Amino acid sequence: MTYFLIDLLAMGMITSIMTIGLNMQYGFAGILNFTFYTFVGVGAYVTAVVTMGTPSGYGSESYILHWSLPWPIGLLIAGFVCALLGLAMIMVTIRRLRSDYLAIVTVSIGFIIWNLINNYIPLFDGGNGLFGIPYIAGGANMSNVQYSMMMGLIGLVVLVGALWLSRRIANSPYGRVLRAIREDEVIAESFEKPVRRARISIFMVGCFMAGVSGGLLAYYLTSWNPQGFLPIESFILMAALIIGGTGSNWGAIVGAFVIVELLTEISRYIPTFGSEATVGAVRAILIGLMLILFLMFRPEGIVPERPERWYRTGRVPGSEPSGLVGAIKRREAALWPSRTRQPLA
Repeated sequence: MTYFLIDLLAMGMITSIMTIGLNMQYGFAGILNFTFYTFVGVGAYVTAVVTMGTPSGYGSESYILHWSLPWPIGLLIAGFVCALLGLAMIMVTIRRLRSDYLAIVTVSIGFIIWNLINNYIPLFDGGNGLFGIPYIAGGANMSNVQYSMMMGLIGLVVLVGALWLSRRIANSPYGRVLRAIREDEVIAESFEKPVRRARISIFMVGCFMAGVSGGLLAYYLTSWNPQGFLPIESFILMAALIIGGTGSNWGAIVGAFVIVELLTEISRYIPTFGSEATVGAVRAILIGLMLILFLMFRPEGIVPERPERWYRTGRVPGSEPSGLVGAIKRREAALWPSRTRQPLA
C-alpha cells in the first residue's frame, strides 16, 4: 500500500508538469495542440540516448548518440530539443492556420513523428524501444519504494519550478497578451499586440515542459517505446486540463491527479471480462463521460481560472454598463488594462 501511494504521487508530479505545459499553450493562448504527448515521447527518447551510453550488447539495440551525460543535463537537452521541434512545427503551421485547422495539423504531424520513430530502427530502435535507461540514483542500492520517493521529490522540485514560471507568465503583461489572443485574436492584432511572436514563444515553453516531463518519465520507468505515446494520451491530457480547469495552474494539477493518475489506478480493479483491453476501453469511456458532463454542467472545471486581482476599477460593484457597451468596455479592459484601470496603491 505504501509503494502504491508513493508511486501514485511520483507519477502525479510528472503528469502535473505535462498538464501545466499544456495549460500554457491551450489555457493561456488558446492553442489547440492535440499532439502534446508526442513531445513527451520525444523528450523521453532524447533523455535516454544522451545518458545510456553504448548498447550493452543485450539483444540488438540500435540508437543514436550513445552519450553518457549526467541526468540533469539530459533533462535540459530533452527540453531544448522539444522546444526546437515545437518551433519548427509552429513556424510551418501558424502562418496560415488557426484554431481547429491548426489542431488537425498537429495531429497529422504527431502521426508522422510516431511512424518515423516506430519504423526507422537506427534512430531509437524502432518499435522495440529502449531498455535499460539508467536510474537517476546511479549505482546506489535502493529499493523500489526509495527510488519512487526520490523521483517524487525530484518531480516536486521540477513541478514547483514549472508553477513558478507559469505564474510569472500569467501575471505579466505578456500573460495578458496571451489571454487577449485566447479570447479574440483579431482584436488583439487590432491593438498591435505581437500575436504571432507571443504564440510561438508560449508554444515553445509548453514543448520544453513536455520534454522535461518525458525525460523524468523515462528515468522513472527505465524503458520507453512507441506504445508509450500513442495519440490517445494527448487527448487524455487535454481532458484532464479541461476537467481540472483551463487556464488555472492548480486546475491543471488537480486534473492530472484525478483524471490521469487516480482514474487509471481505479480502472485496474474493473473486471476484465476475459480481456485486458477492457480496462483501457472502460477507462477511455469514463474519461469521455466525465468530459461531457463537465462541458455541459461545469465548463470552467474543478478549479476555475481566477480573475485578475492586481488591478481595481474604482467603480461600485454592479454599476458597470451592461449589454453591448459593457461587453466592449470589458474587452478593452482585458486588452489594454493601462487605459481603463488604475493599479493598486
